[in-house]
Amino acid sequence: MSHAEPAKARSRSPTSQERLPAYPGSTPGRCLLCGSSNGPIVAYEAGYYGRACSCGTVYIDPEPPPEAVDPREDHHIEAYYVLPAHLRLKWVAQWKPAGRLLEVGCGPGHFLAAAMAHGYEVAAVEPNARCAEEVFRRLRVQVEQAFIEECSQPKASYDVVFHVDLLSHFPDPIRALKAMASLLRPGGVLCFEVGIFAGLSPRWYRWIGRLGYPQHRWFYSEAAIHQLLDRAGLKVDAMKRFGLFPATILSTVGNRFLRSPEDKPRGRDGRPAPTRGLNKIYSRLQYLLRYRIGAFVPPVGPHAVFVTASPKS
Repeated sequence: MSHAEPAKARSRSPTSQERLPAYPGSTPGRCLLCGSSNGPIVAYEAGYYGRACSCGTVYIDPEPPPEAVDPREDHHIEAYYVLPAHLRLKWVAQWKPAGRLLEVGCGPGHFLAAAMAHGYEVAAVEPNARCAEEVFRRLRVQVEQAFIEECSQPKASYDVVFHVDLLSHFPDPIRALKAMASLLRPGGVLCFEVGIFAGLSPRWYRWIGRLGYPQHRWFYSEAAIHQLLDRAGLKVDAMKRFGLFPATILSTVGNRFLRSPEDKPRGRDGRPAPTRGLNKIYSRLQYLLRYRIGAFVPPVGPHAVFVTASPKS
């Protein structure tokens, strides 16, 4: 879930068990872990409901049609990848300080650049052709343009598989995780970052404001993350938590006073103007609140976690 993008549509938490309108051809949403299809509604946005399952998952209802979501598009701002890249790399290096590293969904390659500087032998799988070309141009890293579930990477060939904030987007997260696990060498680890936005009071969803439907399909509690990895044949080795309460306060303010870059008025040079500098300050503050201060904030309410997992023996 993007921490720095302003809201375009507010989510809400209905007080009753509302029923979906009969959209022609729509498929009711279901929890990917236990198959529930009638969980209580905790949020509404862009014509979709967020339903909370007792297992700790919030799932989208109805399921978005294929044309509603382009999985090759990234709705995070670039600072979300640039500023914390060294922190994410530090987490990975605790578990595998060297070796072959594959990034799933590398975007423009900020984490890959940090990993290369550290000494890893890197590769990537990225479905967005523009990003794949940019990474090759800047870093001379071969990027397979594909989704992880259909990629042609050789099995058991990486010491680390890494990704950031993808588990909310996969149509089938268990299948995607199994595909990642199959690429790990013996002793290899899967490292990733994920937001914990399930198992919360409905008040939190009103406070958060924007859940990013329909791009986000799933939100998880920590218990649900454990279940998800278990279904994929993986076990959690370690977690590092970052409380998001301070960053959420800033997001609420930013959502009201800042607009996303595509919505801003543009100058003659085509660049957003004149609030570009303000957004840089905002992004820097978000980074400090989310990771530097968030590392010491109790994970009450929404939080983010760095996770390291490995195949079950």
